[in-house]
Amino acid sequence: MLRPAAIFRDHMVLQRDVPAAVFGACDAPVSVTLADRHAEAAPENGCFLVRLPALSAGGPYVLTLESAGEKIEISDVMIGEVWLCGGQSNMEFRMYQEQGSEKELAKDDDPLLRFYTVPDAGRESEAEKKERHTIWKVLAPNSCADVSAIAYHAGRRLREMLNVPVGMVICCLGGTEIAHWMSRETLASMPEGREQLDAFERLVDGITDERYEHDTAEYQKQLVSYWRDSEHLQAENPGIRPPEIEERLGPYPWPPPAGPFMPRRPAGLWKNMTCRITPYAASGLFWYQGESDSGRAGQYAALLKAMLRDWRRGFACPDLPIIVAQLPIYGADPRNEDWSGIRGAQQEVCASDPNSTAVCLLDCGEKDNLHPVDKRVAALRMANAALSLVYGIDSGAPSPCLVGAEYENSHAVLHFDLPLASPVRLTSALRVNGVPAADAKVSGSTLLVSAPSGATIEYGQENAPDACLFGQDALPVFPFTAALPAY
Repeated sequence: MLRPAAIFRDHMVLQRDVPAAVFGACDAPVSVTLADRHAEAAPENGCFLVRLPALSAGGPYVLTLESAGEKIEISDVMIGEVWLCGGQSNMEFRMYQEQGSEKELAKDDDPLLRFYTVPDAGRESEAEKKERHTIWKVLAPNSCADVSAIAYHAGRRLREMLNVPVGMVICCLGGTEIAHWMSRETLASMPEGREQLDAFERLVDGITDERYEHDTAEYQKQLVSYWRDSEHLQAENPGIRPPEIEERLGPYPWPPPAGPFMPRRPAGLWKNMTCRITPYAASGLFWYQGESDSGRAGQYAALLKAMLRDWRRGFACPDLPIIVAQLPIYGADPRNEDWSGIRGAQQEVCASDPNSTAVCLLDCGEKDNLHPVDKRVAALRMANAALSLVYGIDSGAPSPCLVGAEYENSHAVLHFDLPLASPVRLTSALRVNGVPAADAKVSGSTLLVSAPSGATIEYGQENAPDACLFGQDALPVFPFTAALPAY
């Protein structure tokens, strides 16, 4: 029996300039050939892993696997840049859901941009069943409507700037917490993770597979009914906002039923999605997640650090570059959600990790829509961050970040790593001791704000602030808190 992992399909893209990991299941030695590269491996516990010598960008090639008289040929294989795309619903958000995407989908045609989407599953047997239908999609007119919009726009930007084949591997699921994307071993090794493991065990205690399957089937009926009614409502009322839809139809059916093998469980998606594609070689990871953890923002930094280690270990790349989308605005009423706290954790982790960077989206999003319909801006900023971090390509200045604060002549003197745009359109996002700032003046990379000594200056520390500070490239300033010295 020879069965390569499901990601090894016609039209795939392999990472250039590094050994290519080819893996799967077998019960006899495996021989793998690609172009003039060849490697062999013996099986271990029913699995194989072969690492082919590196190739430069190019193709198309045929990848050939042979074992005990079996032969599998995978055609139209390209060598180029591979990027992972992980997270929850705003990463999963598909092109057909994006406002005004119809014309773009109808005309886009680029045979060197390709997408693979990992199917969601709660257990191995479910993953294997769904994987029978997975394919690599080649960008052609109307071929990629159900592809992640972030992956789509970021992939097009990478293709434009790098001029090599690009493969986007999408591994995400809506409504997921970061713990769902981490290994059980990692979660068990830290108090924040053990808390979630224990809470899950209490949640599913006594729930049988039969009950879970019954409850899930009933839940799916509710979802289909809600989606159908919502589509009709939107067709009859173009431009209707999510709060009004909920007011008319009732709250969106959530959460899904609980059960021991529910996909959204601690370590569940790590095991049944992420590990299905490890250790596929990639240039980096685009990560867009955090919304579902907004009720435990104080734990997020520790969990994010540990998750980055897990993915780097899983993909056999200890310095895997990671681009983190800092959450955009959402929700005028916190409702026990702390989006600002998640943003701060994302920024903190990336600032301490030389191989990751946060992308500021403080001027993006919609206050009353958890899933903003414009993904292009976020995707292009993430792609530009990757171009800078990984490829050394100057694609515009990043968002300015606070680097120091002083007090002088009745003013807070705030120093940034990049020049700011002037003048400042003051909003309540900039506060002095919790009160909107009365004035603010820019001088190069310095911001002067009237304030008493010992004051605390905050910017963007709300769920949905109205961004008013920008760099000279029109990118928003990262949110910050600065405590001034007292005299």
